[in-house]
Amino acid sequence: MQNLELFQYTEKLKSEWDNFVTNHPQGSIHQISDWKDFQTQIPGRETVYGYGVRRNGKILATTFCVQMHTGMGGKFWFYSARGPVWNPKKPDAQDAAEFLIKEVSQKLKEAGGIFWRIDPYINSSSPHPLGEGLGERVASQQYQPTDTLEIDLTQTEDEILSQMKRKGRYNIKIAKRDGVEIETIPKGKFTDQDLEDYWSLCTETTGRDGFSGHEKSYYKNFLSSLPENAVLFFATVPNPSLVKGEIEGIASRPSTRIATAIFTLCGTKSIYYFGASTSAPEYRKLMAPYLLQWEMMQYGKANGATTYDFLGIAPENEPKHAYAGITEFKLKFGGYRKTYSPGVEIPLNKLWYTAYKTIKKLKR
Repeated sequence: MQNLELFQYTEKLKSEWDNFVTNHPQGSIHQISDWKDFQTQIPGRETVYGYGVRRNGKILATTFCVQMHTGMGGKFWFYSARGPVWNPKKPDAQDAAEFLIKEVSQKLKEAGGIFWRIDPYINSSSPHPLGEGLGERVASQQYQPTDTLEIDLTQTEDEILSQMKRKGRYNIKIAKRDGVEIETIPKGKFTDQDLEDYWSLCTETTGRDGFSGHEKSYYKNFLSSLPENAVLFFATVPNPSLVKGEIEGIASRPSTRIATAIFTLCGTKSIYYFGASTSAPEYRKLMAPYLLQWEMMQYGKANGATTYDFLGIAPENEPKHAYAGITEFKLKFGGYRKTYSPGVEIPLNKLWYTAYKTIKKLKR
């Protein structure tokens, strides 16, 4: 580990940092500077540290560490979403990652953290780059899915369609036949009405499917903090009230938004991040979410993405997993499964870490 230098992120390093992450096979939107800025907009996450390691001036590893409150007085922990970033196949980068984790663990301990959670993009068969004596443990909660479905966008559009399940292709055709169209909101150009329509569909979906979403401000900050990476999509149909001549209020709008999604693009990685759809039965039968996915794949391909990530499916042989329902939908698009190592936690204050884990266990 000779000649390794730990450095801290500053705004002056923004371009160099982002260039490393976006051009790295292990990099992702979760480790670019705009993601750091997005995190600071979330209450309780106002502090974010960034650290990297160089050798002879060349960056070999980086990570952002977001301060997260525990709810136990003023105690907090740190989280590196899909970080650190390094190349585990290269010995010098592996050395840099081990050096980074040891050095940053000490920095975060001095900052008062009780533990540090990391979940880098590491294949499940690859070892974590942790040195001896750090006491890593599998995280009690996985913020990033261990299993996901990816589509290879280097294929032709016909090849992508051909590897889908027959039902997936059929539902795309149904949506097109019945007049569903896709509206793309330019990067960072969403309006208050766009946000309201997105939020309305989100609340319908969470109420229908029985899961919790984020506050409206979270989605607003996501789109505004990541203007070069996040794109908002809507699936629309002609407004039937307008056709009938009813021109007051919403009837005067030319179309009705029946499904929506937020898509991200960073380097060659595109991700289906959030999605929602109406509960109205007359619209659900139009299969709009299928066409929405297909259009986002085409958008990603046209803008340099080589993969399309569905951001989470249920692990194999876990039919009762929380993602079981959405997995059935996603698998209709074909693709291939990727499985990553689960996130781990590095205790920084063993006493408080044990207390935190005990309290969390008692609350379940």
